[in-house]
Amino acid sequence: MISKIYIDGLRSLSLFEHDFGPGITVVHGPNGCGKTSILESVHLLAQGFSFRAHDLKEMISWNGSELIVRGTFEDAGRTTSRAVRVGKRSCDVRENGESLKSVSSLFGNMPAVIMQPSDIELLRGAPEVRRRWLDEILCFRSQANASVLKRYRRVLQQRNQWLRQYKREGGATGGEELFAVLTEQLVDLGAKLWAARLSLSKEISPVITGYYRRLSGGVDEITCAYKSSILKELDALDGAEFLDDQELDKVSMVADKSVAYIASDSGESDDGSVDENALREAYRRKLSGLEFAEKIQGITLSGPHKDDLGICIGASEMRSCGSQGQCRCSAVAMRFAAVDVATRYLNKPILLLDDIFAELDVKRRDAVASLIREKACQVIIATPQLEELPFRADAEIQIGHKV
Repeated sequence: MISKIYIDGLRSLSLFEHDFGPGITVVHGPNGCGKTSILESVHLLAQGFSFRAHDLKEMISWNGSELIVRGTFEDAGRTTSRAVRVGKRSCDVRENGESLKSVSSLFGNMPAVIMQPSDIELLRGAPEVRRRWLDEILCFRSQANASVLKRYRRVLQQRNQWLRQYKREGGATGGEELFAVLTEQLVDLGAKLWAARLSLSKEISPVITGYYRRLSGGVDEITCAYKSSILKELDALDGAEFLDDQELDKVSMVADKSVAYIASDSGESDDGSVDENALREAYRRKLSGLEFAEKIQGITLSGPHKDDLGICIGASEMRSCGSQGQCRCSAVAMRFAAVDVATRYLNKPILLLDDIFAELDVKRRDAVASLIREKACQVIIATPQLEELPFRADAEIQIGHKV
């Protein structure tokens, strides 16, 4: 849990300081006074990134030159201090006084889960939004997953640069030999990432559907499934060969064995070695069939970066047919699933709620309140209206005026 925070020069907040206790803390006040910025600051110190800004410089006050956020965390009797200073041209990150390489180095020990109205994009938005959510909680399961994700993205970027140069000039630096090396690296890392995501999907899918059932009062049911570009039938126009039934069965068997999250660079899981050859061979064959099209288009056309988490109600995808209420219920269910993963593999996360109750009807508010009490996490809620809350808070922070 976070026990203390200091914020200066972050959006509308200046010289803000507060001590937190366990339980539920409510931050309330008029719109624009900095309530969400407090949640954003806690999230930054806990997770190593902002849930609102792509660039931390965007968080600096409009007339300021830098922002400073400091916090103290308590975990099982151990105290950890963290500090982030962001200037126009530099960023300084420290933990217990020691300088860290980057703000992302903070990720992994003090998890936080944010719930906000824009979470509806988890259902309505592009596959990229769901992949980002999936990969974040994938890293809750194992630090090594973060390493594989980073390496996969780096190799993908290098391969795409080669393909763009080939498309533009008819050849590329390093020639076909470099392309073959990059492709094989992508195949290996892609198989590891697929194995990790398939295992995670198998773990959280029933959890999400269970939470949705509670939030919706059992009125309807949803299903979740990982949608992979090598586990589905290929589009007839994508230029690649189809996987035959035997190959699809082999890949499905790998998934059914819980191919597991990555616990080391060798792909071993906690319960022993994991054979990822079926995934690796399927991806290698897919890329071989797509090579001609990729060189024409100048981009990698298949891989984990093209996948999606399908959330369906009945036989239709939620993103196209779900109502506002159904999508909001599904998004909240996904966030509670993230809480469970963080609790299981790391610690109980800090739960940050940004004015979510205004978007829910009375029954769903009560269901969310019940789940929050069950989780027994430290909770920080931002709301303009205290009367919207379906429970009594343990502490309040009132921000009285708009800056």
